[in-house]
Amino acid sequence: MTGVSLVLPCYNHAATLARAIAACIPQKGLTEILIVDDHSTDESLEVAYALAAKDHRIRVLQTERNLGPGGARNAGVREARGSHVSFLDTDDELLGCSFLEDALAMMADDPEMRVVKGEMEFFDPIKGYVLQSFDPRYPSVVLSSSCGMVMDRSAFLQIGGFSEDPVFRGPHGGEDVAFMEVLIRYLQPIGRIGRPCYRVWSQAGSHLDKFLANTRLKGGSFEFVRLHPDQLPEGPLAQGINAYLKAAAGRLSQATTVSY
Repeated sequence: MTGVSLVLPCYNHAATLARAIAACIPQKGLTEILIVDDHSTDESLEVAYALAAKDHRIRVLQTERNLGPGGARNAGVREARGSHVSFLDTDDELLGCSFLEDALAMMADDPEMRVVKGEMEFFDPIKGYVLQSFDPRYPSVVLSSSCGMVMDRSAFLQIGGFSEDPVFRGPHGGEDVAFMEVLIRYLQPIGRIGRPCYRVWSQAGSHLDKFLANTRLKGGSFEFVRLHPDQLPEGPLAQGINAYLKAAAGRLSQATTVSY
């Protein structure tokens, strides 16, 4: 089915799920919304079913156990009916109504293009807008996030989806970084939409908040104030990312060989 399956991994976001869904509903090019409840312990599942009762495009899935964001996204894509997929965290929002449609049009115009990425904005309810586009940290954050993106579903499956390696279940995450690195290395050209299409709601203790607090600007770039042992160049996160890159490259190579 031509169109986008929007996958929302949900773990204990009952308070923000309705806001996220409301921002999805007006999107042109939308085939369905898949809320993947990742064994929430709050009322997320009940909220999800209530939202699904109001729109036939919303489907609710539940993982057999808590898988984390990467595993929940993988579960959603496996059940997706659309030709393309996109991801939205349940505490964030899509902006406007034409992001999905514009991304599909870009890929239709260029058969070699299998991924389109939109710009992002970052908003903290206390601090206001943070991480403006002129900040040298902005490109790094945008290109390390799998949100605000539309991707050919077959390409996602060829890669093997997100890594579910336990090394990425720690406080620093990393499955998004690994996934986006594969796209940047092996799935060029990546289309870009030059306007904010996705709003990240940051707050104290979020990944973005920690990143900003642990970096400082230096000339036209930035540097980390300190690195956790897990984040060192030879640490477990780097090893996990390298292992994922190698596995994904092998799967893509095999898929290309089979296609010929």
